[in-house]
Amino acid sequence: MYKVEVAEDVAEFIRGQTKKVQRQLHTKIKKLGKNPHPPNSIKLKGTNNLYRIVSGYYRIIYTVEHKEITVLVLRIAHRKEVYKNLPQA
Repeated sequence: MYKVEVAEDVAEFIRGQTKKVQRQLHTKIKKLGKNPHPPNSIKLKGTNNLYRIVSGYYRIIYTVEHKEITVLVLRIAHRKEVYKNLPQA
């Protein structure tokens, strides 16, 4: 089981969504703790260790630290905005 950490700005983004979207995002993020590379997970091209999963109109960008057994959620945003200025993890 992986420990899932959420960046503060991501937590703030989630709090600003409707209850329905909040539940959807929390469910997806929680599942990453059980399997950090689910079947719909895609490694982002041009990055060392960033992955993406889809939740409705939103994309969840995260990195996996296997040594620390941690999944760090770095960004959640609308599909049109999420890939702008991505960190190079």
